[in-house]
Amino acid sequence: MKTHAWVAAGMLTVVSAFAQDGRVVSQSAWGGAQGVNGSVEAIAVQADGKIVIGGNFESVNGVPRSNLARLNPDGTLDRTFADSVIAGTNGRVAALAIRPDGSIVVGGAFTQAGGKNVQNVTLYRPDGSVDESFASKGSIGASGPVLAIAVQADGKTVIGGKFSQIAGRQRISLARINTDGTLDNEPLPPRGEIDGPVSAVAPVGTASALAGGEFNATDQAAQSLYKLPDPAASPTPADPD
Repeated sequence: MKTHAWVAAGMLTVVSAFAQDGRVVSQSAWGGAQGVNGSVEAIAVQADGKIVIGGNFESVNGVPRSNLARLNPDGTLDRTFADSVIAGTNGRVAALAIRPDGSIVVGGAFTQAGGKNVQNVTLYRPDGSVDESFASKGSIGASGPVLAIAVQADGKTVIGGKFSQIAGRQRISLARINTDGTLDNEPLPPRGEIDGPVSAVAPVGTASALAGGEFNATDQAAQSLYKLPDPAASPTPADPD
């Protein structure tokens, strides 16, 4: 039976698959094991059909995994990815997004990933190792939890959450990271501030995104919804930092 999408709900501890007609594929037909011993809060599906999951858990299908794991298309655990407890994160994973090169942006509330010191957001290679070069370019390091991640069509990554700084530079709840791992010089919002957390982001067009949460943005009238500017549509403003 061909699966169409994957979901995980709250503390149910089981990652379930839905068939194209909406019926849940039985656990014996998909995965066939214990599932997850905690909550799954983020899911991303790779181009090859493998499924990356993040959340607050210590094992998947009875095998130790620390808040991050990858499943094969049939629901079984991919033992080649982040294959030890230290390879995961030391805190909750709340957001995942896969970049065009297959690397995985991981966000949440943690200070270590793959045994490396990071701050709430990091980049994993497709093999499950942490890409330290991404961190060295200065975009790593959110001052608070990262709750949402989206990759734009141009390859840039938008992150949202409850933070006031990225890499020591002011970014209120929303920031954009260039494809090489550097922080985008364009502050978001460019002419004002968001006064609350961002909990959802989604790409729009080729170089923009929408952000949602519980906030007001001083440069846009719509409450709790923000349209990120397309850098190609207007001159890039100077970064006040």
